[in-house]
Amino acid sequence: MNSIKVGNFSKELDKLILVGGIVGIAIVNRNGLTILSNLPRNIDERKFGAMAATMFGAMETAISTFSDKLVNITVEFNDYQLIIFGVDEAVIIVSFVDINLDLGLIFIEIEECLKNLQNYMKGD
Repeated sequence: MNSIKVGNFSKELDKLILVGGIVGIAIVNRNGLTILSNLPRNIDERKFGAMAATMFGAMETAISTFSDKLVNITVEFNDYQLIIFGVDEAVIIVSFVDINLDLGLIFIEIEECLKNLQNYMKGD
């Protein structure tokens, strides 16, 4: 991935992290390697990326009998929620958010970020 793309991705993450309730966010390739992240220090970004990519891939496989495409996964923990969106065939975006949030605003912001990331990806 070229430095211009990574710089654009970084700007998108910086915007998202300013949204209230988003604790951390990462861009991960489908094999689990973290491309870019802004995660709390107590989270191992390698494990985080690998876990998110594995979950997303497993759900894609599980729903492969349907004629629809997986858009996102939301997983609820005791104190946080994990939201995973597919950017394209190679990349996912993973956000770590507070549990007591209205996810509507978060989804709007993440979807806007997704559009921008997809536009950057088209610039290959």
